[in-house]
Amino acid sequence: MRVKRLEIRRIFSTNSRETLEVELETADVKVRASVPMGTSRGKHEVIYLPTDVAIRKFYIIRRHFTSEEFYEQKDVDDTLHIVDKTKDFREIGGNVALAISSAFLKAFAAEAGKPVFEYLGGKSMPKPLCNVLGGWKGNRSDIQEFLLMPVHQKSFADSVEKISSAYLQLGELLEKVDPLFNYGRNVESGWISSLPLEDVLKLLTKVANEYLLKIGLDVAASQLWDGNQYYVYTYSNRVLNWREQVDFMVELTRNYPILYLEDPFHEDDFISFSTLTSMLPGKIVCGDDLFVTNVERLRQGLEFKACNAAIVKPSQVGTITDVIEFVKKAKSEKMLTVLSHRSGETEDTLMCHLAVGLGCDYIKLGTSGERTVKINEMLRIEEAMKT
Repeated sequence: MRVKRLEIRRIFSTNSRETLEVELETADVKVRASVPMGTSRGKHEVIYLPTDVAIRKFYIIRRHFTSEEFYEQKDVDDTLHIVDKTKDFREIGGNVALAISSAFLKAFAAEAGKPVFEYLGGKSMPKPLCNVLGGWKGNRSDIQEFLLMPVHQKSFADSVEKISSAYLQLGELLEKVDPLFNYGRNVESGWISSLPLEDVLKLLTKVANEYLLKIGLDVAASQLWDGNQYYVYTYSNRVLNWREQVDFMVELTRNYPILYLEDPFHEDDFISFSTLTSMLPGKIVCGDDLFVTNVERLRQGLEFKACNAAIVKPSQVGTITDVIEFVKKAKSEKMLTVLSHRSGETEDTLMCHLAVGLGCDYIKLGTSGERTVKINEMLRIEEAMKT
């Protein structure tokens, strides 16, 4: 495949921050790919350059992608790593790298006459893992995200319908018991509540049981870590060392129908992850900031048997090939994979095609607002897979 035109533009993400979009044109197809961004970023993620700097870098390196012929995705991504030899893309920017890499994937699929999920060989639908209430900023809970998820799935559409109904019912319950609730939503369209942690979990338990769902928590514990030895829960008035943090997570899973725990410890604490995973057979202990979609970080985690699941975020690592290698390695070790959105998304639906195409077990999404762009694309993919 030879590129006829490769351009970049600044666009805005769902949290009103600038991000990048690359437009790629060959003799036969024209595609666009944009880059999401996270509000909280793990320290081991690739470096995102400011928009103005990133655009300048793009024009410096563009000739590498318009003067050569590319035959497969790995050729493109190898070129990106040759152009920027740093591990974290600090020279050209992880945002520039991912925009180029994603655009080429879409172009390869389009030239093959296939949607991306089919081009990648996707054969099954992941289960939805949906953020229904946000903690941390703007709420009275130190837990970053409260999620709902199915245990068994008849279809993606059926699972999403149950979660959406539970989300709406949760809003009705919050209106009755939370005096400050006014149907406000956070950047991922999760409800904003002034209720403390245990009260939120009681309401979630009620709706989860009614719709045969389970609860997930994204603890985002790196945000609670004091950098020394304690997890500081401002609203819950708890200050816990690593062992007490383990016990607290175990206690929550015993008291509530919690199936999924993401980042219950800070991003370098492989030992605590391993301890909790061994104590909670049958539960999903998932690493996000721990792994940052990086194969070397994943290998470290495997040595400790740190987790049984891993978050997959292309924006953490910078190229589609790196994402594919990470997912393959995780799956080869019998780990669950969770393709995840970010707090600052765009209308680009590539993450949906990656979740299906790479055979991920779950896709982590918002439930309402602009987040339905991704849900609706998943419904279209499921429909296409049945024809």
